[in-house]
Amino acid sequence: LHEGGYANIGSQSRPHLVFPLEQVARHLSRKPENFARVDIQDPVLFLNKESRDEVQPPHDGFWTILGDHYKSDLDRIGQQIVLEGGERTLRDVPLGIFGGLFTVDRQEIESFRSISNLAGEYLSQARPKRPLSIAVFGAPGSGKSFGIIQVANSLAPGRIKVLEFNLSQFTSTDELSDALHQVRDVNLSGKFPLVFWDEFDTSLSGKPLGWLRYFLAPMQDGAFREGQLVHPIGPAIFVFAGGTSESMASFGLGLDVEDYRAAKVPDFISRLKGFVNVLGPNPRASDDELPSTSDPFYVIRRAILLRSILWRNARHLFQPKDGILTPNIDQGVLRAFLKTRTYKHGIRSMESVVAMSQLSGKTKYERSSLPPEAQLDLHVDGQEFLALVQQLELDGETLENLAVAFHNYFCTQQEERGYTPGEVTDEQARKHSSLVDFSDLPPDEQEQNRDTVRHINDKLAASGFIMIPARSNEPPFEFPGIEHVDRLARMEHERWMRMKIADGWKPGPETDKEKKIHADLVSWEELEAREDSTAADKDRDFVRAIPGILAEAGYTVVELRPMKPER
Repeated sequence: LHEGGYANIGSQSRPHLVFPLEQVARHLSRKPENFARVDIQDPVLFLNKESRDEVQPPHDGFWTILGDHYKSDLDRIGQQIVLEGGERTLRDVPLGIFGGLFTVDRQEIESFRSISNLAGEYLSQARPKRPLSIAVFGAPGSGKSFGIIQVANSLAPGRIKVLEFNLSQFTSTDELSDALHQVRDVNLSGKFPLVFWDEFDTSLSGKPLGWLRYFLAPMQDGAFREGQLVHPIGPAIFVFAGGTSESMASFGLGLDVEDYRAAKVPDFISRLKGFVNVLGPNPRASDDELPSTSDPFYVIRRAILLRSILWRNARHLFQPKDGILTPNIDQGVLRAFLKTRTYKHGIRSMESVVAMSQLSGKTKYERSSLPPEAQLDLHVDGQEFLALVQQLELDGETLENLAVAFHNYFCTQQEERGYTPGEVTDEQARKHSSLVDFSDLPPDEQEQNRDTVRHINDKLAASGFIMIPARSNEPPFEFPGIEHVDRLARMEHERWMRMKIADGWKPGPETDKEKKIHADLVSWEELEAREDSTAADKDRDFVRAIPGILAEAGYTVVELRPMKPER
């Protein structure tokens, strides 16, 4: 009824409107399409301390469609996004498209949509009395300005004039008055000013957040005072871009109560109409030096950004393939862009690595096109980046051989601990159901072995090692120092937990394979704190065995650089 409207059984000159009963009935008689169903985390269960102590949350944060649809294999999905585009790859996932901005993160989509609605309403007003003030936070180079500009231009194409002022470069409040005069001039020219106040959260004359008090009147009254004169600003969108705060939650967090109030933080926040936390290409901040396991989707963000950067800066690399424009890029180069630990200057570093590469006249982004290590060090860890470029792909026959080797190692390890084969695993009786030939394992356990092997490369690269073909005269490799073993063991445990949880396993006091309950689905810290730390020791033993497992397939491990100390 909504799509077709009423039916007319009269004439054009004398219409007689009736409900389209036949069409409606025909639709109602169709087989119903049920809504999708998915198990999600109880949103209030863990607000209660007793519940937190009794049950471990299935995942951190809040549920997202992206996280539910793509729980694993994000590296492959990221590569597919670069080659085929996000809209084609990420099916049945909400996409946020605002002009040239493309995002799949739930928080970013909701925040940008809110900002878009605010700006759309504001732009529709005849003559707003005061500027629309919003804040945008994120790490340096996360793309804060780009996102807001795209939202504004999508709402008022051709009308927007962007002004940017970096408050960290201002030396006095007189310069702020000069900047506000420029905003007035844009209004008088017939354009709509979109004003970025970059690093608004910097200090002024030694006072933390010293600039805030000088924005209160312009934000509230739409005017500023210069001597005895009061100047109206006119319509404008003020965008306050954080320089020292990477999220709204961290804004002013380091100040004590008195300084917080003295800096006018509550007054400033009360004048904001919205905010956005922009994530950027790096994993969200973590105390861990390694990419945060709580933010695995940074690979997806990087992939979206990389395809956009290549399209803007090296469009000649794109070639039609199966009806899709695909960038012709070496697999190792693509892997390094997606997997390098950190871009020192965010998106600007990604753009710089592409700009420094020798791509002119080339039809493919090859390894030889990359800048030398010393140049890469300006924007990434050059040695790590090139190690990822050279990293061997574990697939096909190599993957299968290593999976068999890992299983044989596991069997030997269990037998040394006194276990014997049994139909059902029984810790008390020292029986284990997996002590069989690899070919006799259930398909899911075979895949678990393959998954363990697939991640060897990632663990090694993240700690400054790489797997290479072995020479006949090379001595067996041993990890230098317990810190390497502990780090890799922790990574292995976290990988194993993600795999188990994705497969439907839950934590419990005792392991039960039939019910998919495992006693070791706990944090690494809790695993180590147990009186019987057998599970943690198993992970360490596996790490120490990696060189031997690789040697069976003809590979060895070499150290690329000294490991940085833990922060």
